[in-house]
Amino acid sequence: MSSDQLVIKRVFNCSKRALFDAWSQGSLMSRWFFAASEKVKDSKVDCQFNVGGQWSVTMYFEDGSDATLNGVYKTINRYSEIAFSWNSSIAMDALVQLSFKELSANRTELKLVHSQLPSEESLRMHNQGWDACLANLEAFVKQNLSPADESAL
Repeated sequence: MSSDQLVIKRVFNCSKRALFDAWSQGSLMSRWFFAASEKVKDSKVDCQFNVGGQWSVTMYFEDGSDATLNGVYKTINRYSEIAFSWNSSIAMDALVQLSFKELSANRTELKLVHSQLPSEESLRMHNQGWDACLANLEAFVKQNLSPADESAL
């Protein structure tokens, strides 16, 4: 791992399609995309899910503060890959690449690569944020995307 690149792999107990949908549908993203262990309220998500489309997420925190992230979708290969630019208060013009690998019918590996981070401190802070977001995604999957529930998506 280079000093400006963060790589995280996680396995989720859901289909590749369901996991992809959790990243591509704003109504689903708003329920898990927040960087705290306890949700204050759903994040505000605007998502034009097409190459060149813009996205933004505003997360809300217990202390009353919020954080807004935004970018543009660069690559979308349905059910296998999403890449988007990333702008936040601590990283401008960074890049996030997601790849989805089916391990079995209801187990999917997510690989997240966040690159072009400006410093070690930014990398550390983004690592903490992604850990929280992905833990929230895992909880969301467990509660909402069990194999029997996926047909509701």
